[in-house]
Amino acid sequence: MDVVGAFVENLEDVDLLFHAGIPVWLVRRVRDWHNPRVDEVAPVIQEDITRRLHLYCGHTLDCTDFTPPAQIVYIGLANKVDRYVAMNCYMQSQFQTVSLFGAMEPR
Repeated sequence: MDVVGAFVENLEDVDLLFHAGIPVWLVRRVRDWHNPRVDEVAPVIQEDITRRLHLYCGHTLDCTDFTPPAQIVYIGLANKVDRYVAMNCYMQSQFQTVSLFGAMEPR
């Protein structure tokens, strides 16, 4: 089985990912690692026959292919400003609203 998970340093992120059923590895500095304790090991979630993931919190994620295919908004490294600019432009294009007061251009 292929497993995708996350390496995180923040305990809040560990808690959220764990409860979502996503494998998570807590990364700590050696000097902070005194007596590690594992309280619980959750089974890895898997898609069912209908390609849905049933999360421990009760939510269900639909993993079937989307028709038409979703638009690719950004390709590149995750920590680049260009990623957030592309995401912002895409979101603005999806949520443009009409002004009730008429055109916004000056006359």
